[in-house]
Amino acid sequence: MRLSYKYHTFFVTPHILRWLKQRFRYVRAAGGIVTDDNGLLLLIRRNGRWDLPKGKVEEGETLRQAALREVEEETGITCVFDSPIKNPTCLKTYHIFNLYGGWHLKQTAWFPMHTQDAHPQGVPQGEEGISEVAWCTPEEWLKRLQKSYGTLRIVSQHFIDSCSIVAL
Repeated sequence: MRLSYKYHTFFVTPHILRWLKQRFRYVRAAGGIVTDDNGLLLLIRRNGRWDLPKGKVEEGETLRQAALREVEEETGITCVFDSPIKNPTCLKTYHIFNLYGGWHLKQTAWFPMHTQDAHPQGVPQGEEGISEVAWCTPEEWLKRLQKSYGTLRIVSQHFIDSCSIVAL
């Protein structure tokens, strides 16, 4: 497990994770790394920063169900768990943030996904601060996410390193 703070990445042992969960409000989220048939990758612009579609897991929902639902809600694009990744296992990231005067520890599970729509344009979910849905080449996708949040730098590099069709 890894915990990212600004530009530093830390490995988190189960003991440390239990300690963190006792001190922060724990939030579970899930999201997707989405590819299309042309080898493009999906990005969203949320509150002025490039991001990946993700959101909170609802009660009774699995991480995988939440990831599919959140991608569709935030982008209007329907996906399946079928991607060019060699090892389609989930990557989990952690970050701590202060919201409404309280500190939270957020775990996000990331899943590789694929859309089978011929030309998915996407519809940004404005009420979530999403102003743009964009498809990018792997090079542009990685470049944009390397300038975003620390956890997204980890996720994007992990995806590129694990992908069998992307060669940078």
